[in-house]
Amino acid sequence: MNQEAGMTEQAGMTEQAATRVALYTFAQHTNRRVAEFRWQPGQAVSLTILDPEWGALAQDFYDNGVPVGAERVPPEAGPDFMRALLQRFRMSYYKFVDESG
Repeated sequence: MNQEAGMTEQAGMTEQAATRVALYTFAQHTNRRVAEFRWQPGQAVSLTILDPEWGALAQDFYDNGVPVGAERVPPEAGPDFMRALLQRFRMSYYKFVDESG
C-alpha cells in the first residue's frame, strides 16, 4: 500500500463521513452538477445521476468501487466509500464536493 492511501485510511478512521457528495464537471467551460451520492448511518449509499453522459464516472465508482491505492472501496462500505470519494483525484474535468449539511 502506498503512503497516500495509508494516510487516507488513517484519516478516515477519525473524520466524520460525508452524508452527501456531489460530482461536478467543468467540461465545456461550465460548472455542472452531474451526480449525487447520499448516505445515512444504517442505510445504503444511494446514487442519483443528473446527467447520464457526464455522470458515467459516478456510476462507475458506484458499480465498481472508488479506487484507493491498489484497492477499491465499494459503496457497501458506507462511510469509508463517502470518504474515498473526497480524496484528491487527478482529474481535469471532474470534482467531488462534500455538500453535507
